[in-house]
Amino acid sequence: MSTTPHLALPLLAAAQAQKHVTHNEALASLDALVQLSVRERNRAAPPASPAEGDRYLVGGDATGAFAAREGEVALFDLGSWRFFTPNLGWLTYIEAEDLFVVFDGAEWKPFGTVPDVIDNLQRLGLGTTADDLNRLSVKLNAALFTALGADDGGTGDLRLVLNKSTESDVLSQLYQRGYSGRAETGLIGNDDFRIRVSADGSTWRDALLVDHGTGVASFPCGIANVPGSNLLINSAFLVNQRRFPGGALGAGIYGYDRWKGGPGGCTLGVAADGTITLSGALDQVIDVAQAAAEYGMASFAGASLTLSLEDLSEPLPVSIGSKAATIPAGSGRRSASVTLDGSETGNLTVRLQPSAACTFKRAKLEVGTFATPWVGVPLDVEEFRCRRYYQRLAVSGGAPAIVGALGQRASTTIIDLPYTLPVPMRADPAVITSGFTWANGFPAGNQIGFYNNSGSAWVSLSGTLTATTLTGAGSSAVVLRLQASVSFSGVAGAVGHLYVGHQAFIALQAEL
Repeated sequence: MSTTPHLALPLLAAAQAQKHVTHNEALASLDALVQLSVRERNRAAPPASPAEGDRYLVGGDATGAFAAREGEVALFDLGSWRFFTPNLGWLTYIEAEDLFVVFDGAEWKPFGTVPDVIDNLQRLGLGTTADDLNRLSVKLNAALFTALGADDGGTGDLRLVLNKSTESDVLSQLYQRGYSGRAETGLIGNDDFRIRVSADGSTWRDALLVDHGTGVASFPCGIANVPGSNLLINSAFLVNQRRFPGGALGAGIYGYDRWKGGPGGCTLGVAADGTITLSGALDQVIDVAQAAAEYGMASFAGASLTLSLEDLSEPLPVSIGSKAATIPAGSGRRSASVTLDGSETGNLTVRLQPSAACTFKRAKLEVGTFATPWVGVPLDVEEFRCRRYYQRLAVSGGAPAIVGALGQRASTTIIDLPYTLPVPMRADPAVITSGFTWANGFPAGNQIGFYNNSGSAWVSLSGTLTATTLTGAGSSAVVLRLQASVSFSGVAGAVGHLYVGHQAFIALQAEL
């Protein structure tokens, strides 16, 4: 019997008897195969109670009536199973999976599947249109990358590799809002890894920088709640060795330790809660030696510095070295940053110069362009820092008080008192006194006197008195020298103590 080439439908022969049998067979095959739809695919065994006309795609390792029928179409017809061998291009609908599959000549595959290999595509857009710049464009709500495990022929690892051509190129991930950049990570213009952020898409700040050569990480804008070093000494104005009562302070005159009146002087006061009230110019000179001591730099030349204050009542013009800025008013920590010239290699003068009286708290000067929190220094430590620049010689006892050093009448005109300093001075100090006078007996008020212990007598002065020091730079000890323009009474070599009245003092100063 002849059949058709594609569906193998039986053809009627000339003068054939019982033509209806052949015709019905062809119709049954057409009914089974045209608009083909099957219940399931990969069926290994016939169902227990198939319905008339049910169709299945036979799977591998089939048994029973399906044995040796892998890949064929099984039809339950008139109480028995009939099988059709598929040809290339047959298409069927899998009812259980809501899926079309096509026969490729060897097996049934999902219809319209992505090819195994796609090479050299010029553009690809998923949910959107790709263009010449964004040759891969994707518009979706989520994406998943998962490692290919060993069971699937992989290693279980997943590495996303990004590559650039030269060191000066950019290799980054850019995060945007409204197509305006807000954050970026990667190798941006060099091989250092950085994380940077922007408030407007044009001005960027480096939050993290990892040097590609050393692996050392830095945080150019600081770390929240991790304070940077404060270059200002006595930033809370609590150390007051000069006993400045507050009020007017002349130009170049020191009040609270390390702070002095700027050009034209100022009026300065500190409240119990630490609030500073200032009108006029107030200066502090920053020792260049701190650059090496705190930051390992030879100087502050070329450095970015940030000056900040808390709870500033009015905008405050300031200067740091040769650079000027204005700190905006407001609650909390307010700041302004400058970048010094490369020529600024010496000490730096920091000047606060409000145009009108203002109030603030807790001044801070630090390296960098970001203001970090202020942290107080223990008062005894802060006073020791101040004493490198100014310190009073300690006295003990009542009235009159005894200077804590044993002196000697070295010659007719000289009394020397060797004195160990609790804190070394930064340089040879100058002697600062209360402008006292000499007493030829017990001193009172703003007077001093020397008692000869071996002679049990007070030394008298003829002529005028001067006070100087003999010391080496940076020494932790000085020799206080009292010198008479004519003479001191007593015998050379006599040993005794220096007494000061309750208003008198002797101090050493090595201010910048």
